[in-house]
Amino acid sequence: MKKPKIFVPAALFVLLLFGSFRAEAQQGYYNTMVGVRAGTSLGGSVKRFVTDHSAVELMVFNRWKGWNAALLYERHMDIREFRGMEWYIGGGAHYGIWKEPKAEPPWVYKGTEDYKAYGIDFIVGLEYNFYNTNIYLSLDWKPAYNFVDFTKLWGDEASFTLRYSF
Repeated sequence: MKKPKIFVPAALFVLLLFGSFRAEAQQGYYNTMVGVRAGTSLGGSVKRFVTDHSAVELMVFNRWKGWNAALLYERHMDIREFRGMEWYIGGGAHYGIWKEPKAEPPWVYKGTEDYKAYGIDFIVGLEYNFYNTNIYLSLDWKPAYNFVDFTKLWGDEASFTLRYSF
């Protein structure tokens, strides 16, 4: 099975980005989290905190029989009234590809060619840390705007993410 060429440079970029930050672990905070996303799409997530309240997140997920990747910057803020709960807001960019003959993006009747979508993303969500564990659960909404003419706005991307931090 041939892998899309975009994922190799994206993976190298993320590794260089994550490797360039000095780890500053504090009590109760972890630098890196990996997780599984499930909602309107299925996939995975790697989140790396670059400061106490700022993170970079790479999401790779499958939707409409195609693959999407999003790289996001997120700002986390505590909810003081509820221990272990934070909300976050951020944005970034995405790239998606659907390979014929499996292509079934919603904007075409039948997949007869390869399709690509790229654009900008916005994300807002809640994240809960189960007290005294390395387990996190988040719920987010991630609308995206595509620069490809026939796709425009995707406003329905919502997911739960179960993460483990280390």
